[in-house]
This record gives sequence, C-alpha cells and structure tokens, in this order.
Amino acid sequence: MHSVLDPAFRRDLGDGLVLRWSTADDIERIATLHSLVHRDAADAPPNEEYIRQIRRMMSDDFPLMGPRDFGVVEDTSKAGNPIIATTAVWRHTWAYEGIPFRVGRPEMVATDPAYRNRGLIRALFELFHARSEARGDLVQAITGISYFYRQFGYEYALELDDRRMMPIALIPEGRGALTLREATVDDIPLLEELYRRRQASGILSELPTWAMWLYDIETWKRHPELRHFLACYMLVNAAGETVGALITDAYRRGKALYVWLLELIEGTNMQAILPSLLQALRAYGAGIEPALPDGEPFQEICFALGTTHPVFEFADITLRQPVEAPYAWYLRVKDLPGFLLHIAPALEQRLAASSLAGYSGDIKVNFYRGGLRMHLERGRLKVVEDWRKPVYGESEDASFPPLLFLQVLFGHRSVDFLRQVFPDVWASAEAAPLLRVLFPTRPSFMLCWN
Repeated sequence: MHSVLDPAFRRDLGDGLVLRWSTADDIERIATLHSLVHRDAADAPPNEEYIRQIRRMMSDDFPLMGPRDFGVVEDTSKAGNPIIATTAVWRHTWAYEGIPFRVGRPEMVATDPAYRNRGLIRALFELFHARSEARGDLVQAITGISYFYRQFGYEYALELDDRRMMPIALIPEGRGALTLREATVDDIPLLEELYRRRQASGILSELPTWAMWLYDIETWKRHPELRHFLACYMLVNAAGETVGALITDAYRRGKALYVWLLELIEGTNMQAILPSLLQALRAYGAGIEPALPDGEPFQEICFALGTTHPVFEFADITLRQPVEAPYAWYLRVKDLPGFLLHIAPALEQRLAASSLAGYSGDIKVNFYRGGLRMHLERGRLKVVEDWRKPVYGESEDASFPPLLFLQVLFGHRSVDFLRQVFPDVWASAEAAPLLRVLFPTRPSFMLCWN
C-alpha cells in the first residue's frame, strides 16, 4: 500500500470513488469540473476562465504548483472516470517578523454538486495536510468561503481584501502626466523592494520567489491563450522617471478593475500624484479585456490594498470608506508549540524592548480542549509544550476557545478586543500585560497571487 505522499497513492472511498494525486492526464477532467462548478446557474455554459486557470496551474511553468499537485476524487463507476472533487496544493514562504517559514495553501477546492455532503473535501484536506506537513510547512493558509474551513482546523487570523471603490464617474476628465509602463524582468528587483516596504509594518510578510514575479511578467507569454492572473506596471512621470509600481488584474472582473499593490519610491508625493494615477487607471481599465464575455461595462476601480495603505489618507471621501469590513485569511497551525519555538527570537525581541524585559516564569493557556505552557527564563523562551488543565490544583493564566488564540498570535486581534466579544476569553492580571507584549496587534498585508 502506497503512502499518502507517494504520487501513486490511491484510497478507495466506496461506491466507485477513488482518492488520489493528479497527473498531467487529468488536466481536462479537472478543468471540466471547475468550469461547471463555478457558474452562476446550473444551466449556464461552462466557465471558460476556469478552464484556462486549471490548464495554466497544471502546466510545468506555473510557480506555485504543478500537474501532480491536485488531490482528486474520481468516480470509477461512471464512463470516463469523471473527477468530481479537487483540492490543489500551493507552496509559499512567509515570514513572521522576518523569520521565514513554509506555508501550504489549499486552492481550487471544488465538488460536483451531485456528490456533496459525502465528506469528500474532508478526505482531500487530510491528503493535503499530510503532504503539507511532510514538506515542513508550519502553517496552512486559505482565502476560502465563509465558515467552511473552520471544520478542518482553520481560523480567521489575517486581514484580507480591504476593498475601497472609486467610481470612474468621479475621476476628473483628462489625462495626467503619469503613465503606466508594462514591467519587465529588469523591474523585478524594484518590485521586490517596494513589496517588502509595503509589508514592513506588518507582523507577517511573504517571500515570493523570482519565479513568481517572473511568471506574471514574462513566463505566461509562452502560453498566452491561457492568460494570467496579475499585471505588473511601473508608474512613470512626465520626465520618464519610474516613480512607483502597481499590480492590477490582467483582465477586468465585471464592472471593477482591482488594484492589489500600489507603491511609490521614496520621496514621491502620494497626494500630488493621485489625480494623475486615477486618470491613468481609468484609461487602463477601459482598455483591457474583461475576464468573461458579456460582462458589465467598466464602472469603478477597486483598491484592495489593506487598511493601513497611505493612499486612503489623501483620497476622496468615497475611497476612504470600505465597501464592507475586510475579510480574512484562514490560518491553520497544527503544531503550535513548534511554531512558537520557531518564532521565539521575535517574541524574545519584543520582550526585551518592553517594560517586562528579563521576565521569568510560566504562562499556561487553556484552550478548553487542550492548552499550552510557555516557560521563560530571563526573557528567553525555553520551553513550549502542550498542556491540559488538571481537574485539581494547577490553574491557567489565560483562556481562549479552540483556535481563537491564532488571532492573537498573528496580530489580527488583541486579547482585550477578543475579551469584549467572547466571555470565555480571559487573562489574569499578570498574564494580560505579558500577552500584550508578546503578541501585539498589527495588521499585515499579503498578496493572494490569484
């Protein structure tokens, strides 16, 4: 019997359903599934954009996965062995206060409606988690649909998509001095620098590979019929000088053009450049092809830049107001002691810079179905281990419902904020200030790359 890590792994799920890893021979069947699942109505035509996406992701050129990185369920009892459920495995590297760690990302999760409520996604996620953990991923992350992924050990713990809309009707007519130039390979170092600077204020950051930048600038052109997700542009002033960069959709989504990254080089005045930037984006949005045919006409520019982006300080009041509260990434940390020890240098640095420098003692955190004990000696994190509150005697220093501690760990919410919402979140008078120092609240910004 093959290990779940073996490309030849197969598991019989009953009724002719087989769980296994994909091969290049599965591309069209996976594309067919997604083209039918991702429709607005059961009688709508297949979604051609998803067919292109699957072909693109399963090519050898795609930097985050390859043709063997889908977990699939096929129905061997039907003609043609249709694939009826999938989960892809993407590979990222993130950093916690500059300390790198690997991230496994489940993507393109789908089930044929006729096969739902049979536990197929649970089986696929068990397969995904096994591979992710085996390659050393300390965290799994997904930008998924509401609630669903909580049942697999995920918690909302990182800001995602703070969207601000600018109707193009409010942008003054005319063409400003700023133009957009398609980024080239030579621009990648500056793009990397600007992205790092954008993330510097957050707790979490990303370490994209050269191949990731190269893909949306150059590699995708090997198969232009498959298109690509993102378009990278440099901002050029009237003197021909590069003054910044932005990342936007390569193809417009419905009535909106989305802007995912907008950064200016040091010394460039954001307030002065903004009117010309909006005019350039309006012209660009009007000229690009929509992702799907027969879409709505171009009506607005959506800035998805995170709540702390400086552009919102200078923009029209319309842009200052979010469309709705930001969504969030789901994060999963199976080995919490292991992750905390991995990022111990960051926690120790926070402690050393605080009024609790040199702290010694234990922090016992009750998760109700388990817990955690952290032992510090003279400001050093010496021990982190699983802990469970005994029936008598030893008591906890803080309590969180299962998984909610991840919001504190990744700076998404503070202990004090969560205490106001959840009565079963608690910290003792001694532990509360220590937790505030070790786990400050600070928004992070992360590109989705899709």
